[in-house]
Amino acid sequence: MYSYDDILSSLDDLPRLACVLKEKSQVVLPDSVFTQIAKYFLNQPITVEGLAVQRNLYGRIRSSSLDQDEFNLLIRNIQYCLNSNLQDLIKPFLQYLHNMNRLLPSNFRDMAYLCAVILLPHGNKNIIACILCAYLETNARSDTRYDLIINNLYDNDDEDEDNIWLDQLTKILIENDKQWLRKHYLEKIYSKKLLETIDTHDTENLLTIDVRAQEEQTQTLIVDKINLSSLSSFDDLHSKLSSYVIDTLPNQSITESSLYRLLSSTTNYPYDLHVLFSCSLISILDPTNYSSSTLRLFRQLILLLNNYYIHQHDLFDDNRFRITIVFLVSKLLCEVHRRRSQSEHEWYRLYKDVPDDHPLPTFDFFADLLGLLATLCYNHLDCQQQVQRVSGTIEAILSMTRIDLNQPKSQTCVIWLLKCLTEINEELRNYIKQIQ
Repeated sequence: MYSYDDILSSLDDLPRLACVLKEKSQVVLPDSVFTQIAKYFLNQPITVEGLAVQRNLYGRIRSSSLDQDEFNLLIRNIQYCLNSNLQDLIKPFLQYLHNMNRLLPSNFRDMAYLCAVILLPHGNKNIIACILCAYLETNARSDTRYDLIINNLYDNDDEDEDNIWLDQLTKILIENDKQWLRKHYLEKIYSKKLLETIDTHDTENLLTIDVRAQEEQTQTLIVDKINLSSLSSFDDLHSKLSSYVIDTLPNQSITESSLYRLLSSTTNYPYDLHVLFSCSLISILDPTNYSSSTLRLFRQLILLLNNYYIHQHDLFDDNRFRITIVFLVSKLLCEVHRRRSQSEHEWYRLYKDVPDDHPLPTFDFFADLLGLLATLCYNHLDCQQQVQRVSGTIEAILSMTRIDLNQPKSQTCVIWLLKCLTEINEELRNYIKQIQ
């Protein structure tokens, strides 16, 4: 049996005390123990071992509020750790802060979130994702820094281990995409006129307007240290951190690579999936755009949109987006056919031998487009008629039966697409026979 006196007497052996507190995490401790430990650490240097003890101390059920000594210790820990260059401190500090956060008054419950956002560049994705999940599940503030969260947590593919909290965060981000996808990506990259045209399904003008948004002249402000000296209260600390996160940290556009990694780790569908897909496709239509990151994002969007329609998530849609997507995919099929016919770029040439740089970013790209168009047109006469109305689309589809080692699945996909286009459309079936 480990008594309260034993806990206090173990303060001279912090690693052992941290282990004891972790093992006894279900034990309810009296407020006096918390106070005595807080007073002790107020007079000690801030160390990894000390933060581990505090983390495990507060990782238990407690009904009472923090006293002044505990608030003072929390302020001291935040002041030091946010401006410290000691990487080893950050993880136990964030864990301690996560446990402390639920004991704070409701108007300060974003304290862990604010510190986590500031410390995003320092790694520790798992614990930061955990803190962000707790915050986003109970907050829907318009000033949440989704741009920083996504660009930092989804910045690379090289994760050493599965991150269950990042998976949970991904789910929450997709559910909350109305708050960030337009604001921090679409409106930063694409023109307001283009977004309005897509929203109103104006296919007549969709390809005649400026695609890109005007670049804003922004001054990048980088602040290495946060001035947390001369704090008068915990409320003062909270105000300074909030102002720093909302107003001082530069606004960013979510990058294509980060958005790709976010979307590739989910099977859920963003609310603005159709708009995002349309904008991305129109970017690909630009004959000067050979960005591998743009193409990679677009191919992920093809996969998501294909699954969206296969699983009939469009049952409650008014079907106008389906027609718009069919129009755009038809236009893109015509464009990639033109590029291959003219050998305009190495990505789109016809390869009778395996390309030297195999696989190219466009490997089996035609099959992706053909498969999506088949899904969209299956049992939808209006979509089949839309394909026929876009001049050159049927000819482009038939051209994709040619043997091309960069597009090995295209022949099979053409057969399936033709079946989907003509099964209930005799007029289109006769038109294709005339061409053949």
